Amino acid sequence: MKDWAAATILLATAVAGQASAATPEEEELARQAAFRDGMQEIVTALDAGDTDRFVAATREDELLERIFGLRLIDQKVKRSFSDDLEFRYASLVESGLPVSEEGTDATLLGVESRGNRGRAVVRFDLPDFQFNYHEYELALDDGNRVVILDWVDFLNGERFSDHIGMMLVKAAPGRPAVRKLIDFQNVREPQLFQFTELLKAARDRRKDRYVEILKDMDEALRRQRVVVLTSVQLAKQVRDRRMLRSALVEMAQYHPEEPLFSLALLDYYFPARRFEDAHGALVRLAGRLDADDAAMEARLSAATLVMGRIADANAHADRALELEPDLELAWWSALRARAAAEDYGRAVAALAALEKDFGYKLDRAALERDPGLAGLLGSGEYLSWREGGS
Repeated sequence: MKDWAAATILLATAVAGQASAATPEEEELARQAAFRDGMQEIVTALDAGDTDRFVAATREDELLERIFGLRLIDQKVKRSFSDDLEFRYASLVESGLPVSEEGTDATLLGVESRGNRGRAVVRFDLPDFQFNYHEYELALDDGNRVVILDWVDFLNGERFSDHIGMMLVKAAPGRPAVRKLIDFQNVREPQLFQFTELLKAARDRRKDRYVEILKDMDEALRRQRVVVLTSVQLAKQVRDRRMLRSALVEMAQYHPEEPLFSLALLDYYFPARRFEDAHGALVRLAGRLDADDAAMEARLSAATLVMGRIADANAHADRALELEPDLELAWWSALRARAAAEDYGRAVAALAALEKDFGYKLDRAALERDPGLAGLLGSGEYLSWREGGS
């Protein structure tokens, strides 16, 4: 009797355990929620200027393996970097984040995952209506906590681990390491020497020496991805606008279809009035990010407007406001697109929002510098709004 009772209890316990066990679908939903909630927590902290949560989510051994990869890094450099990493790991990770003491305007645009692997896209709002995007490669640890494995910085044009890895190669660029960076065979010794000296000049931020070497390079070397990207990055580091424009011209010439370069190329396409190219770069970037983004829609609105596609400009502006009603750039895009469409009532609504929510005083003197708003300024809707004391 006792044996029968014990067996009954064991069977009931097993059945109860099976009933309460999560299904594979429920487990997947739980993992997806862990990715979303974990990334939101990290981004919220970044938005407040706190990088501790981000650093804690990374893994030193994983990142180190990616930095070293298959690169032929000088052994002394490699050993020194590894030894020092214990003391400066947090600062190394933080160097890949656009944060400041005042905090950072960071927005989580999307998280997607399958199993224990995930991907997230974050937008960083920069001064003067500029934006950067990071694409994070994620995993979950045994406790269902988010782990950041690596990330792509679109303004820098490369993955973080690649950026640090190239810095280590440049620290002591041996011939085998340099040869491996070149994508064609039968590299001649003079070319190899030139390439090595170029990397050294970039390492030491010797702008004039770098430009001198680059000028004498043949096209086969100048078009190398590492050369094109290094030129842009060095110009930004030394803050030389003329050098940056020249570097971007070569980036547009040799790698116009590369999504990782799209954000950087906008700084060339728009000032050069190459609006079709700017629009194409935005479309490629949006496709790579694959996330709904109000800032992207606002910039697409601006690009299509200067191309004369007024209906598209309004559609993009409306979508930007639908996604993020408190994004200032979305309201500026809406104002200009609506004015171009002679939709003056809705243009005035955009003016009212810019004054009320963003502190502008948009009287005639402030607006008449924009030729695209001339029709709006002469409209009855604008005059009624201004005369009403709005």
